Amino acid sequence: MEAMRSKILIEYNGVEATDIIANDLNGFTWKDNATGTSDTVTLNLSDINQKWMNGFFPSPEDTFKAWIQLSEWAADYKEGKLYCGTFMVDSLSYSGFPETLQLSGISTPVDSNFNVKQKNKSWTKTTVKTIMSDIAQGAGIELVFDAEDISVDSANQSGKTDLAFAYSICSEYGLSVKLYNKKIVVYDQSTYEAKAALYDISHSQLGGSGSYSIKKATTQVYDSVKIQYTNSKKGKALTYEYTIPGKTGSRQMFITNKAESYSDAEKKAKAALRENIRSSQSITLKMMGSAKYVAADCFNLTGFGKLDGKYFIDSVTHSKSGGKYTITITAHLTVTEF
Repeated sequence: MEAMRSKILIEYNGVEATDIIANDLNGFTWKDNATGTSDTVTLNLSDINQKWMNGFFPSPEDTFKAWIQLSEWAADYKEGKLYCGTFMVDSLSYSGFPETLQLSGISTPVDSNFNVKQKNKSWTKTTVKTIMSDIAQGAGIELVFDAEDISVDSANQSGKTDLAFAYSICSEYGLSVKLYNKKIVVYDQSTYEAKAALYDISHSQLGGSGSYSIKKATTQVYDSVKIQYTNSKKGKALTYEYTIPGKTGSRQMFITNKAESYSDAEKKAKAALRENIRSSQSITLKMMGSAKYVAADCFNLTGFGKLDGKYFIDSVTHSKSGGKYTITITAHLTVTEF
């Protein structure tokens, strides 16, 4: 069998640029995020002849696509060509000596005011999908909505950018937002966490070159939630409370989010409680690079005793440097009780 090989493929402004970049590429990092922040790519380039300062100087309007190509890769890690997405040039950092360029790209549209201009806008008698459709249309990108739509009596974008408001309103209802390949993807994280695990990651699999770190919090984890809201039609303050089945409810989270109805309060309260529990047990894994692991997938952790379970991947960072390709996975224990 031939030795395992990995190669970075680049298309720059619609032109095949792998060979142009390959000789200068010292390092590559791609962070694939499930939600909450944009995907990023960083190219570390040698600039000894200053070509990246002159004729090849990147422009803020430039876009590029990236792939990781794997050959002779172990079956358990999956070979093939992994598409990273479309990125827009976000920042340039030159340094010397030796002279280098760190070129960073981001999946957020930078050719619009999507994540720059603070706006004031209101919606009434609408839905989350309609709001997100308006935001996507304004940014000139496609909306993919993989969730049950949610009715919203009123929503106010008060001094927030479109991107910040998109993250904010979706997170209130337990929805996740991912920017990928000129698309804004909205999905129900609870539904994704309820899906069957796609693969196992075992303790023995990490032996030798891999490593792990697991964190488990206890004192700041809640088992119930309470929200007080004012019903605009009845004009009085109402309360919604929820306790996880089988729990005592002695550790109660109190939230003050605005709610328009009992149903609205229930969605927001449960979303806040799930987010608290998701942060209570997390793992970071560093292992041999693979095209197999993707943000928003679930996997079974095995061989870790009482820390075993089904985990949801929050991010996968792919790094290639000096011929070595590794990934770092961050994940949390899924919340499926409610």
